[in-house]
Amino acid sequence: MKRIILAGFLSLFAVSLYSQEYKYHFLLAGASFAVPENGWFEMVCDAFNAEAMNKAVASESIKNTASDMFYNKFYTDEELERTDAFIIMHVHNQDVASTTGIKENYEDYTHAETQQYNTAYDYVIKRYKADCYNLKNNPNSKYYQTENGKPATIILCTHWHDSRISYNQSIRELAERWQLPLVKFDENIGFTRKVVDEDGSQPSIKYAADTEKIYDIVFGWHPLRGKEQYIQQKIASICMEEMEKLFSPVPASVEISEKSKVIENGEKGYFTCRFTGVPPWNLTYSVNNEEKQLNDISENPLIVEVTAETDQTTILPVSISNRTTESGAVSGIANIFIGKHSVLPTFDTYVHQANKTTEYVTDDHLEVKGNSDTHTREAFLSFKTDEIASDADRIVLRAYYYDCVYPSWPRKETHPVGISGNTEQYTTMTWNTKPSDFTTIGESKILANELNSYVEWDVTDWVKEQLDAEQPIVTLRLHMNETDATGLLYFYSSEAEDSRKPQLLIASSQTSGHAEMAQANIEVYTRPADKEIVIKGVNGSCFVSCHSLCGQTLFSKTIENDGIIRLPENVSGVYILQLHNETQHYTCKIIL
Repeated sequence: MKRIILAGFLSLFAVSLYSQEYKYHFLLAGASFAVPENGWFEMVCDAFNAEAMNKAVASESIKNTASDMFYNKFYTDEELERTDAFIIMHVHNQDVASTTGIKENYEDYTHAETQQYNTAYDYVIKRYKADCYNLKNNPNSKYYQTENGKPATIILCTHWHDSRISYNQSIRELAERWQLPLVKFDENIGFTRKVVDEDGSQPSIKYAADTEKIYDIVFGWHPLRGKEQYIQQKIASICMEEMEKLFSPVPASVEISEKSKVIENGEKGYFTCRFTGVPPWNLTYSVNNEEKQLNDISENPLIVEVTAETDQTTILPVSISNRTTESGAVSGIANIFIGKHSVLPTFDTYVHQANKTTEYVTDDHLEVKGNSDTHTREAFLSFKTDEIASDADRIVLRAYYYDCVYPSWPRKETHPVGISGNTEQYTTMTWNTKPSDFTTIGESKILANELNSYVEWDVTDWVKEQLDAEQPIVTLRLHMNETDATGLLYFYSSEAEDSRKPQLLIASSQTSGHAEMAQANIEVYTRPADKEIVIKGVNGSCFVSCHSLCGQTLFSKTIENDGIIRLPENVSGVYILQLHNETQHYTCKIIL
């Protein structure tokens, strides 16, 4: 008796712990369209402050769910106890409403008899209802000795579009037979198989990672994955609308933060909005006290463009609403500065866990990747501090994010890339020799829709500490923080044949002694066979210096406008070339 009482207490204690964290608990059965890599179910749970109990397994079907339930493996007693809604998204193109082989009672089925699509659906529905009802007989359950046990809320789903006619028609019949809610993705997804694109292809293809043939027609098969994919957000919003009929969603709110912390004069600035609740949202925000409005927002997070016409542009949220919240909570602020000076790295590279002794110092890009036991990458960049104004309002590391490669499915994910620093100078580095003595500075969450743009890390306070300590060099490390995201991120390095090189971009409201950055496009390239450096785009007289990564000066001289500099004989290696005049400042890495 004491053991039963103790078990009951622990079970209720476990339930109370979950209820403290979540308002609801949603259970999902499904296959590849429902696994967590998609993201739609997890977004639904976020909108309702629900625990996401995702039991979907790729390549399985409703027959697998029936089998797991038959052998009491699909959910534990605790999971059954706390489940508020059981959502089924097994959507194979079968007639799941056929009455052939149907049993009156789920207990009458043998395991083999549950292994047809229609009998599997029948077994799963009847078994879940019975398990919920029988909690009335479980002394460890809060439904013990109630009249009807736990209410069994089962929600069915159509296929994500209308290509699977047999399934979509029969699941409607099954929902009607059992009087169950049905999430009608196919009716609300925004396109139909009956209206093809201009090129004659099915509209589902452009939202899919691959294709399948049904009725000898090519359709989109698996939707593109990741919470930031349009199609996953659309699927989620359709499900949310059905769930709102049963459960109260989280109130709408918005938090504003900076995407652009420092920009060059003439560039557009950007800020990020993160919403809670159910889309669509209506947002009012102010830019330097001028109010602006965005309506019918479905994208979350949302990146908003803003014109920065002053040295500091301030964006504040004013109000947020959706169909369930008239006036939600607003928070956050974005301050976008215009940079007055930039510093290019004297050294940059990345290291690769799978190639532990390989150097990448001369590569034209930097790589960052995490979430791997064998293929992690980290990037390192060093900067001289004598070019950084001590009175800077803000100092950011900027790197141009131009590609992201996933190991399997095409996805869109947020990657949390951390930044840390030390004050050592390096001339080479491999995975085996990479340093570990770094101080954590911060993190930037790189959104999927930030591809082909600058990503920034605010290093103001840490760099100023190094300036105060008169450190001549700062080295910054980029690394992936803990995440489920699997992408390999690419950034241009200082060796890239692209003007968008990594840099420290510095904003200062005071006169710093540094010339404001010119917009002229300086071009530098070498002619190794002729032992020459060619410099183009210089306005007037310009002082040019070149030194090795160890600081040894190769040459220093003044040129007038464009020029060609003859190199000493027997010179090879990686060097830093710097150009200065009253209106221009330029630094690049060259290989001789």
